[in-house]
Amino acid sequence: MLFAALLIIMLPNPWALLAGLVFGGAGAAATYGTMSGMAQSSQRRTQALTDDQESLRQELASLTETIRTRSDKLPPSTQGQLRMMVVGLEEIVERWSTLERLPEQQDAVRMTITRHLPRTLELFLELPDSAKPTHAREFKEQVGLLAEAVAKTRDTVVAKNLQALRTNRWLLEESLTDPDEKLFRDHGL
Repeated sequence: MLFAALLIIMLPNPWALLAGLVFGGAGAAATYGTMSGMAQSSQRRTQALTDDQESLRQELASLTETIRTRSDKLPPSTQGQLRMMVVGLEEIVERWSTLERLPEQQDAVRMTITRHLPRTLELFLELPDSAKPTHAREFKEQVGLLAEAVAKTRDTVVAKNLQALRTNRWLLEESLTDPDEKLFRDHGL
Protein backbone atom coordinates (compact mmCIF):
# COMPACT_ATOMS: atom_id res chain seq x y z
CA MET A 1 0.00 0.00 0.00
CA LEU A 2 2.88 2.32 0.78
CA PHE A 3 4.39 1.54 -2.61
CA ALA A 4 1.12 2.32 -4.43
CA ALA A 5 0.65 5.61 -2.57
CA LEU A 6 4.19 6.79 -3.28
CA LEU A 7 3.90 5.71 -6.92
CA ILE A 8 0.73 7.76 -7.44
CA ILE A 9 2.10 10.83 -5.69
CA MET A 10 5.42 10.86 -7.52
CA LEU A 11 4.38 9.43 -10.90
CA PRO A 12 5.55 12.31 -13.12
CA ASN A 13 9.18 12.08 -11.92
CA PRO A 14 11.24 8.95 -12.87
CA TRP A 15 13.50 9.38 -9.82
CA ALA A 16 10.39 9.52 -7.69
CA LEU A 17 9.31 6.21 -9.21
CA LEU A 18 12.63 4.69 -8.15
CA ALA A 19 12.25 6.21 -4.67
CA GLY A 20 8.73 4.78 -4.48
CA LEU A 21 10.05 1.35 -5.38
CA VAL A 22 12.83 1.54 -2.80
CA PHE A 23 10.72 2.89 0.07
CA GLY A 24 7.73 0.74 -0.79
CA GLY A 25 9.93 -2.35 -0.98
CA ALA A 26 11.56 -1.42 2.32
CA GLY A 27 8.16 -0.98 3.93
CA ALA A 28 6.98 -4.33 2.58
CA ALA A 29 10.16 -6.05 3.77
CA ALA A 30 9.83 -4.50 7.22
CA THR A 31 6.21 -5.61 7.48
CA TYR A 32 7.09 -9.11 6.34
CA GLY A 33 9.99 -9.28 8.79
CA THR A 34 7.84 -8.10 11.68
CA MET A 35 5.03 -10.56 10.93
CA SER A 36 7.47 -13.41 10.39
CA GLY A 37 9.27 -12.62 13.63
CA MET A 38 6.01 -12.54 15.59
CA ALA A 39 4.97 -15.91 14.13
CA GLN A 40 8.33 -17.48 14.96
CA SER A 41 8.25 -16.04 18.47
CA SER A 42 4.78 -17.47 19.02
CA GLN A 43 5.91 -20.88 17.77
CA ARG A 44 8.97 -20.86 20.04
CA ARG A 45 6.85 -19.85 23.04
CA THR A 46 4.32 -22.62 22.29
CA GLN A 47 7.10 -25.18 21.88
CA ALA A 48 8.77 -24.11 25.13
CA LEU A 49 5.41 -24.37 26.91
CA THR A 50 4.82 -27.85 25.50
CA ASP A 51 8.34 -29.00 26.39
CA ASP A 52 7.97 -27.62 29.91
CA GLN A 53 4.63 -29.38 30.36
CA GLU A 54 6.02 -32.67 29.07
CA SER A 55 9.00 -32.62 31.43
CA LEU A 56 6.72 -31.81 34.37
CA ARG A 57 4.37 -34.66 33.38
CA GLN A 58 7.32 -37.06 33.37
CA GLU A 59 8.40 -35.85 36.81
CA LEU A 60 4.85 -36.31 38.10
CA ALA A 61 4.70 -39.83 36.64
CA SER A 62 7.92 -40.62 38.48
CA LEU A 63 6.51 -39.20 41.72
CA THR A 64 3.29 -41.19 41.29
CA GLU A 65 5.31 -44.35 40.75
CA THR A 66 7.41 -43.68 43.86
CA ILE A 67 4.32 -43.05 46.00
CA ARG A 68 2.60 -46.16 44.64
CA THR A 69 5.54 -48.56 44.90
CA ARG A 70 6.87 -47.31 48.23
CA SER A 71 3.53 -46.70 49.94
CA ASP A 72 4.28 -49.40 52.52
CA LYS A 73 7.16 -47.21 53.76
CA LEU A 74 5.04 -44.05 54.02
CA PRO A 75 2.76 -43.18 56.97
CA PRO A 76 -0.84 -44.15 56.12
CA SER A 77 -2.05 -40.70 57.15
CA THR A 78 -0.01 -39.07 54.35
CA GLN A 79 -0.70 -41.44 51.46
CA GLY A 80 -4.05 -39.96 50.49
CA GLN A 81 -2.74 -36.44 50.83
CA LEU A 82 0.26 -37.27 48.62
CA ARG A 83 -1.99 -38.75 45.93
CA MET A 84 -4.32 -35.74 46.02
CA MET A 85 -1.34 -33.41 45.81
CA VAL A 86 -0.09 -35.19 42.68
CA VAL A 87 -3.59 -35.00 41.14
CA GLY A 88 -3.69 -31.26 41.91
CA LEU A 89 -0.25 -30.81 40.35
CA GLU A 90 -1.37 -32.72 37.26
CA GLU A 91 -4.37 -30.39 36.90
CA ILE A 92 -2.09 -27.37 37.19
CA VAL A 93 0.31 -28.75 34.58
CA GLU A 94 -2.60 -29.44 32.21
CA ARG A 95 -3.53 -25.75 32.47
CA TRP A 96 0.08 -24.56 32.41
CA SER A 97 -0.64 -21.74 29.95
CA THR A 98 -3.03 -20.22 32.51
CA LEU A 99 -0.04 -19.52 34.75
CA GLU A 100 1.94 -17.91 31.92
CA ARG A 101 1.18 -14.46 33.33
CA LEU A 102 2.11 -15.61 36.85
CA PRO A 103 5.75 -16.70 36.50
CA GLU A 104 6.31 -16.78 40.26
CA GLN A 105 3.59 -19.43 40.59
CA GLN A 106 4.98 -21.37 37.63
CA ASP A 107 8.37 -21.37 39.35
CA ALA A 108 6.81 -22.49 42.64
CA VAL A 109 4.96 -25.36 40.95
CA ARG A 110 8.06 -26.36 38.99
CA MET A 111 10.13 -26.36 42.20
CA THR A 112 7.47 -28.37 44.03
CA ILE A 113 7.43 -31.01 41.30
CA THR A 114 11.15 -31.18 40.61
CA ARG A 115 12.67 -30.45 44.00
CA HIS A 116 10.52 -30.03 47.11
CA LEU A 117 8.21 -33.06 46.89
CA PRO A 118 10.86 -35.49 45.58
CA ARG A 119 13.34 -34.33 48.22
CA THR A 120 10.78 -34.63 51.02
CA LEU A 121 9.89 -38.16 49.92
CA GLU A 122 13.53 -39.11 49.44
CA LEU A 123 14.59 -37.90 52.90
CA PHE A 124 11.80 -39.78 54.64
CA LEU A 125 12.23 -42.97 52.62
CA GLU A 126 15.98 -43.02 53.31
CA LEU A 127 15.36 -43.14 57.07
CA PRO A 128 15.76 -46.56 58.65
CA ASP A 129 12.41 -48.28 59.09
CA SER A 130 12.85 -48.17 62.86
CA ALA A 131 13.17 -44.35 62.81
CA LYS A 132 10.23 -43.68 60.50
CA PRO A 133 7.50 -43.77 63.20
CA THR A 134 9.46 -41.20 65.23
CA HIS A 135 9.73 -38.82 62.27
CA ALA A 136 6.31 -39.49 60.74
CA ARG A 137 4.81 -36.39 62.37
CA GLU A 138 7.46 -34.11 60.83
CA PHE A 139 6.97 -35.76 57.43
CA LYS A 140 3.21 -35.31 57.71
CA GLU A 141 3.64 -31.59 58.51
CA GLN A 142 5.92 -31.11 55.51
CA VAL A 143 3.48 -32.91 53.23
CA GLY A 144 0.71 -30.71 54.65
CA LEU A 145 2.67 -27.54 53.82
CA LEU A 146 3.26 -28.73 50.27
CA ALA A 147 -0.37 -29.80 49.84
CA GLU A 148 -1.61 -26.42 51.06
CA ALA A 149 0.62 -24.58 48.56
CA VAL A 150 -0.52 -26.84 45.72
CA ALA A 151 -4.19 -26.33 46.67
CA LYS A 152 -3.79 -22.54 46.64
CA THR A 153 -2.14 -22.59 43.22
CA ARG A 154 -4.76 -24.99 41.88
CA ASP A 155 -7.51 -22.71 43.18
CA THR A 156 -5.86 -19.74 41.43
CA VAL A 157 -5.75 -21.66 38.14
CA VAL A 158 -9.35 -22.81 38.46
CA ALA A 159 -10.49 -19.31 39.46
CA LYS A 160 -8.86 -17.89 36.32
CA ASN A 161 -10.66 -20.49 34.19
CA LEU A 162 -13.93 -19.74 35.99
CA GLN A 163 -13.47 -15.99 35.44
CA ALA A 164 -12.80 -16.63 31.74
CA LEU A 165 -15.97 -18.73 31.58
CA ARG A 166 -18.01 -15.97 33.25
CA THR A 167 -16.57 -13.37 30.89
CA ASN A 168 -17.47 -15.57 27.95
CA ARG A 169 -21.04 -15.90 29.26
CA TRP A 170 -21.33 -12.13 29.55
CA LEU A 171 -20.02 -11.68 26.00
CA LEU A 172 -22.48 -14.25 24.71
CA GLU A 173 -25.38 -12.58 26.48
CA GLU A 174 -24.37 -9.20 25.08
CA SER A 175 -23.99 -10.45 21.53
CA LEU A 176 -27.12 -12.60 21.47
CA THR A 177 -29.51 -10.20 23.19
CA ASP A 178 -31.71 -8.01 21.05
CA PRO A 179 -30.73 -4.37 21.78
CA ASP A 180 -34.36 -3.19 21.90
CA GLU A 181 -35.33 -5.97 24.28
CA LYS A 182 -32.34 -5.11 26.52
CA LEU A 183 -33.32 -1.46 26.53
CA PHE A 184 -36.87 -2.27 27.65
CA ARG A 185 -35.66 -4.80 30.23
CA ASP A 186 -33.09 -2.35 31.67
CA HIS A 187 -35.86 0.26 32.14
CA GLY A 188 -38.26 -2.22 33.71
CA LEU A 189 -40.69 -2.30 30.82
